[in-house]
Amino acid sequence: MTEAPASEGVTTQNQGSAASEETVPSAQAGTKTDPNLLLKSLQEEREKRKQLEEQLKNLTTSDSSIEEEAVSDEGRRLAKKINSLESEISNFKGELAERDIVISYPVLKDKWVEFEEFHSLPDNKGMNLRTAAKAFLIENGMLEAPRKGLEKPTGGPRVPLSTSMSSEDIKTLRETNFRRYQDMLEKGQIKF
Repeated sequence: MTEAPASEGVTTQNQGSAASEETVPSAQAGTKTDPNLLLKSLQEEREKRKQLEEQLKNLTTSDSSIEEEAVSDEGRRLAKKINSLESEISNFKGELAERDIVISYPVLKDKWVEFEEFHSLPDNKGMNLRTAAKAFLIENGMLEAPRKGLEKPTGGPRVPLSTSMSSEDIKTLRETNFRRYQDMLEKGQIKF
């Protein structure tokens, strides 16, 4: 049995029978399209992409100039007023946030400039203002609450039960169970 590579076609011979030839076309990508056409379409696509990118750049740079030319004096005054109001609102929001943080953590009132420097560091830049305040206070040791001692006992009476035995009971215990009598004396359970 002889076989040729698949790209050239396949020739098969059956043992004991007449030879028959079959040509099987190879299934490769792009074989039906002329390579020159592929190259030409790729170049056209690249040229169109460059043109569109240039148009996009021109539009973004000319947006401001077109807006200024197309807007009347009244429109410019309104735009200035809107911009000033937006800046006032952002300043007001900043003041509210600052006031809220200072109310929550009064220690920050004196250290606000240092806190703003801390918050502007690259590691802390995107952090929430409240979280940054806690982190600042913890790093500077200003947030630690004073530790309290042991917890107060909650169960049972506060005064220990007295095991006062009468003198007769003590005498009986000493005479009948001397070991227990000695243990109770050592533990301070027997009082005279």
